[in-house]
Amino acid sequence: MDVETNNEIWQVESGGDVVETNFDEMAAWIASGSLLRIDRVRKGDLRWIEAGKVPSLVEFFNAKDADAPADPVITTTHIERLGVSEPPPSAGGQHVGVNPTFGTQPDTTANVCSVHTDAPAAYCCETCLSQFCKACPTGYGSNVKICPFCGAMCRSLAAPVKERDQRENRINAALQEGFGFADFGRALAFPFKFKASLVMGAIMFMLFSIGQGVAGFGGVFMMFGALISFMMANTLSFGIMANTVENFSQGKLDENFMPSFDDFSIWDDVVHPFFLSIGVYLSSFGPFIAVVLVAVFLVVGSVNREMNAAQSDAARIVSPELPYAAKAANQSEQVRAMVNRTAEFQKRRVEQVEKGQIEPGQMPDMSGVADPGEQDFDQLNKYIAEQKKAQLESAVGKTPETIAKEREAMFKQVMGYGALFLIIGGISLLWGIFYFPAACAVAGYTRSFMATMNPTVGIDTIRRLGGSYIKVLLMTFVLMLASGAVGAFFGAIFYQFDMPGVGNLPAKALSSLFGFYITVVFSCVLGYALFKNSDKLKLFG
Repeated sequence: MDVETNNEIWQVESGGDVVETNFDEMAAWIASGSLLRIDRVRKGDLRWIEAGKVPSLVEFFNAKDADAPADPVITTTHIERLGVSEPPPSAGGQHVGVNPTFGTQPDTTANVCSVHTDAPAAYCCETCLSQFCKACPTGYGSNVKICPFCGAMCRSLAAPVKERDQRENRINAALQEGFGFADFGRALAFPFKFKASLVMGAIMFMLFSIGQGVAGFGGVFMMFGALISFMMANTLSFGIMANTVENFSQGKLDENFMPSFDDFSIWDDVVHPFFLSIGVYLSSFGPFIAVVLVAVFLVVGSVNREMNAAQSDAARIVSPELPYAAKAANQSEQVRAMVNRTAEFQKRRVEQVEKGQIEPGQMPDMSGVADPGEQDFDQLNKYIAEQKKAQLESAVGKTPETIAKEREAMFKQVMGYGALFLIIGGISLLWGIFYFPAACAVAGYTRSFMATMNPTVGIDTIRRLGGSYIKVLLMTFVLMLASGAVGAFFGAIFYQFDMPGVGNLPAKALSSLFGFYITVVFSCVLGYALFKNSDKLKLFG
């Protein structure tokens, strides 16, 4: 018997008293007649059971009844060999560790009933781990079997073998098909196998997506909240993707797409998936992001107005009224000038009427004074409207019209740098779209940030997948079109809810629910592609 089993705490109930002991002491008590078959015992916090029904104690009771000494108990340790725990051979006496002890893993190689030793075992108790034939357990219905020793549930010994054979048959059949559009249909249906995970995951993703919009309210805390929401949304989506790709590539086609949080770790379950998402984005769209940053730098450096706009946005986060102070002061000067011209015009008119130089209805002589005509009044009304708009935007953020105008102005400035700049940006964007599935696949089956950032690993994956990768791109394109169409549909229905700063919250919420489903489907597409090409990729040697 190994040391761990030998030192386990047992409790013996005899004559109304409960005594703590160990296995060796119980064997000695049986030999001395102090412990009877009808006395109740239990190991740790398990159920109470009659001592005569504990498989590892039966031999001692039989030896006592036959007045024959039991074989000596040899206490040994386990030898760890290549990760497998193996007991060393015993030296003469019976090695008790070979037989199942109460609450430990039984010897399934015997495969005989604990009561009828001539009958094959068909069930195993989940608590005392005793094995029984089909006649021994008490039946409740066709599926529920109760252990006659401890009253716990018994499981069928044939069920794991049957499930393993069915799984192997499914895997072999799937490998013979090859990756195709039938797998796309399976990927579309796969999320609905785990409805609870789909619903809970979609709700979490929706909340994180909405949370990213709080940055429009301004303020340090709102910006921090938006950043956390963005991080959690990426953590959830890439955690699902990595878990699904890893399971599928290993042939685990029936595992839940949602990662298991039984052993939750901040690094493994939050930080690591987030860094994987950063690696995917940088390796795919890094060149495009660099081109965009250069474009913004050139435009902002050459156009002072765009620089002031950027500074105003930064200042509005700290104090909403600051960015518009300079503009308001400039407008005030212009309005003051118009008011002065009007006052001078009226003063000159009154003087000429009093002197009889003109009739009351005639226009005065305005030599040297600008005539405040209708254009001045129109300009004044325009300034007033702009002032109201500026005050509104300082409180709730820029309106969609203002944002659209700024983007249009930015686009015109970018266009001014010529076709070469646009060609470079277009090529880098196409590269990002083309490489993105490969980067996601590498992140999934390697779980390594450095491998994800290394383009040679992704390119080698594309080369090994061959035609399957083209199919992955086509499926990804279909998913992108579907996601965009759903977003446009909800945006058109709820357009009246579009608010400055936060956007269209109902449309964003419903689109994110569908977006989560698309994320799971995309992960399954990658998983099927890797699984069907596992021999080419040589993922596991």
